[in-house]
Amino acid sequence: MRVTLVKPPEISPLNFGCFSLAVLAAAVRDIASVKIIDATNLSIMESVKKAIRSKPDLIGVTTMGRTSVVPSGALIAELRRTGFEGSIIAGGHGATMLPREVLEKGADAVVYSEGEITFRELLLFGVSKQLKGLFLIKDGKLIKTPPQSLIQPLDKLAEPARDLIAAPIDGITLLETSRGCPHSCIFCETTRFYNHTWRPRSPEIVSKDIRHLVTRHRANVILIADDNFMASPKRVIRICELIQNQPLPLFFMFSARSDDILRNPELVPLLAKAKFLRATVGVETFDKCLAQQIQKPITFEQHKKAFSAMRNAGIYTVASFIVGLPGETEEIQKNYLNSAVELGADSARFLPFQPLPGTQLGNGLGEPSIFNIELAEKVTNLFERHPLVVRRLLDTAREPNVRGMLARASLSRRLREKTLSKNEEITVIRENLFQV
Repeated sequence: MRVTLVKPPEISPLNFGCFSLAVLAAAVRDIASVKIIDATNLSIMESVKKAIRSKPDLIGVTTMGRTSVVPSGALIAELRRTGFEGSIIAGGHGATMLPREVLEKGADAVVYSEGEITFRELLLFGVSKQLKGLFLIKDGKLIKTPPQSLIQPLDKLAEPARDLIAAPIDGITLLETSRGCPHSCIFCETTRFYNHTWRPRSPEIVSKDIRHLVTRHRANVILIADDNFMASPKRVIRICELIQNQPLPLFFMFSARSDDILRNPELVPLLAKAKFLRATVGVETFDKCLAQQIQKPITFEQHKKAFSAMRNAGIYTVASFIVGLPGETEEIQKNYLNSAVELGADSARFLPFQPLPGTQLGNGLGEPSIFNIELAEKVTNLFERHPLVVRRLLDTAREPNVRGMLARASLSRRLREKTLSKNEEITVIRENLFQV
């Protein structure tokens, strides 16, 4: 069977879609001839022509998230309009949340949640109500078959079929070391996608994967694609110990929670030593009551302690906030900027609340309100222009290390976007701080 997997046209700063397709391809390439098409920067028509030229029996379309559903649906609809009569299967987080939207465009089935086992069975036996892990439509009615078993242990996964995808143009290589998250934030879709289960790959396998990426694929920057890399600090400490005497990239990027980071005092120094030097931390809100309501009860003091520890170890930190959570008051919104500045993160981003389908706070198609979109953009801009934030960034940019390099990259972007004052621009240019 000839299978073509497509990452549809869409705006995506990091191409998780092609990586997830490489993971999926590795699970089925022994029973099918697989091709992956990265259509991120193509038009819908160009994507369709390229897919059909590969003469597939089946086309798989990935949806990375909620915003991927519309371009995926448009691609599927055009494939059908053009006359493609083979099977079209959709999968990924977006299709899992909004299956009807892609099924009504012409997909035969949606593989929901983790896809490797279901997709393999689908290739072997065809689309059927007897298969687990599918959404189907029959006579206008949405049908959900029983959930598929999750892969246990995760070490069973084959190495991603990186030979089927292009080298990353941004220089960032993705690596998956775990799936899911053990926490229960009610706004998050990840726990539902993986059936409220967190599964790790063993430290030994992760160490081997890192060695292969650096020595075989020349990976210079590795992004840990896990939703929560620090879910088990003990495991991360073991990974750091195993890789300390082997070839490493320039640095790793990862996502974490402040409370997990603080669970073991040995963790942060070991992270820095092993070159885990860029951390994105989901703060979400500084309000204690609101943090309790969303079931992420981390205090402002805990966040400050975690960010301070990472900063002192030379780790570049990015704080992520959600603007417009249900129950958020005007007073909370007014305090976001000052609290974010006080936190001391190197960078911060404010994202509008999305009531994602399937979560406890889900509503409709999960679209954020215009008000929250505008407010998030406004607070992000105010943070980036804040004199104290810029002054800290200028100081950091003078450091001869990875953290300083990342600060210089941030200054370079702000120069291009004209977000610095004239005096700040002069300082950056005079000292060549914009050079990465």
